[in-house]
Amino acid sequence: MSRPNTTVRFFVIPVVILAAMVMASCGAGADEKTLLDKYFRASKMRDNLTLANIATVAFDPKIDGQMQSFSVLTSSEEKVTPLELKADGETLRKAQAEEKNQAKKMKEYQDANEAAVDRIVKAEQKNQTLKGKDAEIQKEWSKFREETTAFAKRLSALKKKANQDRPIVEISAQDQSNPIDVTAYDCDLVTKDVTIEGRVKPETGDAVTKKFALTLKRATVKAVNGKDMVGRWVITDLKEIK
Repeated sequence: MSRPNTTVRFFVIPVVILAAMVMASCGAGADEKTLLDKYFRASKMRDNLTLANIATVAFDPKIDGQMQSFSVLTSSEEKVTPLELKADGETLRKAQAEEKNQAKKMKEYQDANEAAVDRIVKAEQKNQTLKGKDAEIQKEWSKFREETTAFAKRLSALKKKANQDRPIVEISAQDQSNPIDVTAYDCDLVTKDVTIEGRVKPETGDAVTKKFALTLKRATVKAVNGKDMVGRWVITDLKEIK
């Protein structure tokens, strides 16, 4: 009667667990390492075309030096932020249409009262008080100018909001062979922070060891032709840790 091979069973399980731990350890920071290798290599070669597709910050060889080698120290958990590019784009387009209509009405009013508007402008330059019909037109013309100023301020704020994250999304998700309007889709922006340590060779002098904190972002554009478009990681911030 043979005895059960409990020794083999007991030995195999820890080995499998250990192998999994080693593989996980080797994979940690692999994506970041590949991206940063490409980034520092392109910076060294002044390959602006490559840099434009993977970063919004520079590592200038003349100012910052050349990264000779580095290792990834930490990589944070990914943080997902839903963006409002689609809603912001719709709001902006509506405001632009309203401003265009406002400008048209103002032009029509000016053309219909050209001589009076000219008198009003000259009188205002001389701080003169108008009376009668000119005073009525001045009141209406002032209203048009105030509304136009308000439209311009609102439009400027909407453009700022709509374009706050749009450049990152476009760099991350845009496919030059099949370009899309990212403001036509719902999007998520994934962010993670990475720290590295590397040997940096300045333009003059010996290489020194430095640490850096970087921010990486990646966009996911929802439901493009029926499926989500996952973009590439983009380096959006880089600071030396002193």
